[in-house]
Amino acid sequence: MKATLNLRFDKQTIEAAKEYARKEQTSISEIVETYLKKLTARKQKKKFASDSLIGILKEYKNYSDEELRTLYIKEKHGA
Repeated sequence: MKATLNLRFDKQTIEAAKEYARKEQTSISEIVETYLKKLTARKQKKKFASDSLIGILKEYKNYSDEELRTLYIKEKHGA
């Protein structure tokens, strides 16, 4: 079910949005709706423990498998 939402923007933003929508062959309503869906979906995204590891993993991106194995063993066994 669709409902109406009134938004206020400065004239320059509205004109730029109309031009963008025309070029993309869509409507401003569709653009705003898609944006809001993406925005709210990100907020509702389930968090996984591995999400916190992403920054850590970047540190090791240039290591070979053998180098990673060696580091792991050293850390695990205190060698």
